[in-house]
Amino acid sequence: MFDIFGLFGWDYKIRKLRKRWDRCREKSLKKKNPERKILLEKLDGIETQLRPLEEQQLNRASKAKMAKEVEINLEEVKEILKAKDEELVIKQ
Repeated sequence: MFDIFGLFGWDYKIRKLRKRWDRCREKSLKKKNPERKILLEKLDGIETQLRPLEEQQLNRASKAKMAKEVEINLEEVKEILKAKDEELVIKQ
């Protein structure tokens, strides 16, 4: 029988976060050098938060907290990717 909890459970959410991380990484590799370095450092930090979600058995509260932190950090990276070069100089 079709298991709806398996489809929309934690594994689905974690796979979705990893997919977003991969897309941001691909886009950051296309950027110029100073911006690329900043983005790749941020993405490496996000991966260190994402990896335990994939590999370890955690309780529900810690999983939710870590997943939310990863989501927030990925949104920050997406905003940097969308920003133009002039806007980045002003923000930093």
